[in-house]
Amino acid sequence: MEFRNSLPATGVYTSVMACKKWILRTLRVAGLAALAVVLLTFVAVQFQQRLLRWRAERLMADMHQIHLYQSTWADAQRLMYKWGAWGHYDGSCTAAECRYEISLTDISYRKLGRLMRHGGFRVYSLFGGRATRLSVSFTVHDGTIWRETAGISVTASPRVLSAEDEFPLTLIVETKSRQRLRRTEDDWWIMGPDEQLAEHPYYKVGRPGGCEINCEEAVVTYSTRTPPVEIDRLMSFNLSCLTRLSSCMELEQILPAAKDWGLYHEKENSAMQEIAGPPRPCDIPLWAVARDVRYALGVEGLSTKKVKKPGVTFLAADDPLGNGPDFKEEEDQVRILTILKGTPHWDLGAIVLAHPYGGTEFYPDVLGASEHLLPGKHYIVFPIGDDRRDQVLTQESPIALDPCGVWEDTPEVRLELEKGFAQNDNLRGPELR
Repeated sequence: MEFRNSLPATGVYTSVMACKKWILRTLRVAGLAALAVVLLTFVAVQFQQRLLRWRAERLMADMHQIHLYQSTWADAQRLMYKWGAWGHYDGSCTAAECRYEISLTDISYRKLGRLMRHGGFRVYSLFGGRATRLSVSFTVHDGTIWRETAGISVTASPRVLSAEDEFPLTLIVETKSRQRLRRTEDDWWIMGPDEQLAEHPYYKVGRPGGCEINCEEAVVTYSTRTPPVEIDRLMSFNLSCLTRLSSCMELEQILPAAKDWGLYHEKENSAMQEIAGPPRPCDIPLWAVARDVRYALGVEGLSTKKVKKPGVTFLAADDPLGNGPDFKEEEDQVRILTILKGTPHWDLGAIVLAHPYGGTEFYPDVLGASEHLLPGKHYIVFPIGDDRRDQVLTQESPIALDPCGVWEDTPEVRLELEKGFAQNDNLRGPELR
């Protein structure tokens, strides 16, 4: 009787054990499936990142083969054929005129869409995905390549414990060639003060004001006549940032050349400047000044006098400007003898008022000493004008001059000017941007 009563208990026990085994088996299968999904996702992300890096390295190697004014339309066609899947142009593209752009991106720019905006980007990044865009372009003019650009942006992986809406750091570098390194109304995306040219006359570098918290950005503009080895250095991106599991977090990691600039390490940069002294406008090589000015004139000084000008003073915050003590400014009359560069509004032989730089009693070694246009002497001058809307010249405009805008007209000065003028070309319009 007892044996019969134990049969139901044994059946229940067997059923429970079978249920447990089934649950464990299910959990094991689910775990293995989840692990497989994780591993496959990791492998897929890593594969596309390494494929992107491989393509990016080959694209940049091809860009390093471009030599401005020397690479031909045939060279451009080979690049367009090779990178046609990632390239495009607007309008027509011929040996006479063509601007061709090539862009490489990771999958986050093209596929994941809404998922990337709802937590998917965090997972993607933790698996090694890096939101990346590499864009290059070249401009063909009259059968040869005259311009080139290269830019890269790489977004770091967000911190594991960061807020959901906290955007991760993005490193951005933009490099581009220009015949002049002067910022103008038409070509305003040229960063960095002119004084940089005293240290490196072939390029300027700066950072935009809005890139402070979640990004670091360098904008590099170099002369089209920059030695190729220097162009290679300015365009040498560290593409290992695309495949590192630990994200690149500083601008110098994506562009090693930026170590010398201190764009986001102002204290280090200022300490170095205190030792060497700040660069001055008159330290810029004359040929570099001649390359970048819009106008250059040969003039003869006719007369000079001091004229009284109303001064300006700073007042309270609600009325910041007021009348200050008057000051005297040198006002000269000059005759225009030659037009060396540009098409200014004054005619040859015209007699024009001129205002040379007046200097300052504060830091004259840095800001420059006063300059003069003495009667009976011949000078080369670089008038300010037409680069900005507030500098538009007319036939009645006086000649206004920046520091180091007056040079004695000598054969040596003329030779340096010709070196600078020879670096300019006639390419204008949207190809510059």
